[in-house]
Amino acid sequence: MHSMPLEITNFFLAMQAGPSGLRMLQDMFAPDAEYSEPFSGQSAPHKGPAAIIAAFEASRTADFDDSVIHLGAVNVQGEVITVDWTCYSRAIPGGQGSGSNVFVIRDGKIASLTTTLKMDGQP
Repeated sequence: MHSMPLEITNFFLAMQAGPSGLRMLQDMFAPDAEYSEPFSGQSAPHKGPAAIIAAFEASRTADFDDSVIHLGAVNVQGEVITVDWTCYSRAIPGGQGSGSNVFVIRDGKIASLTTTLKMDGQP
C-alpha cells in the first residue's frame, strides 16, 4: 500500500466541496498543467489552470454538489500517482460511477491529470 500525497488528498476534498471547491482546485494546478477527460467529448487536453477549471465547471451541475468520492487503490510510482475512485451522486446516471485518475505531481502542483471512466464489466 502506498501513501497518497497531500496534493492528491486535497484534490479529492476540493472535488467534493461544491462550487467553492473550484477555486481551491485552480491553485492546485501548475501553470502549464494538462487535463484529459472523457466528459466533454474534447479529444485534446485542457491546458492551463483556467482551461482546466472551465472544464470542471462545465461538467458540474447542482446535483453534483452532493457527491461523495470513495477512494480505492493508490499506486505511487515516483511523480506518477494513480488513484481508483467511485463517485456517488445524483448527477450520475444510476447514482454512481467509477474510474481512475492518473496524476503527475511536480513541485507540489498537479502537472498532468488524466481521468478515465470504467464501463460496466471492466475491472
